[in-house]
Amino acid sequence: MFYKIIKHLKESHIVSEIEIIELIDEEKVKILKLKVELKDKSHLYITEVHTINYQKYSYHWQNQTGKLLIRWDNSPHWRNITTFPHHKHIGSKVLSSSRATIDEVLREIENFMGAK
Repeated sequence: MFYKIIKHLKESHIVSEIEIIELIDEEKVKILKLKVELKDKSHLYITEVHTINYQKYSYHWQNQTGKLLIRWDNSPHWRNITTFPHHKHIGSKVLSSSRATIDEVLREIENFMGAK
């Protein structure tokens, strides 16, 4: 799964650089942390943690100055969201969201960039 994420990033025309911060691929624990620089100099921070009983993810996209643009994650703190624990932050808004995939994240970022 993690190698699929890296492959999709490498194939994306909006990605300029990928920095692997942490990659653990063991039987009982899998961790992926990436810092991705995009063509417009914004950054996408990716965290995926998988164990037998636990899965956590975060796709955090911010502009050049560090301002949050969009974050997709499953931190269990927005219980009122219909897709709990999955949700999406757009600026200060918290919205329902399905489990984000790298393809969906890249597509949404690309659409956002194209709208500028």
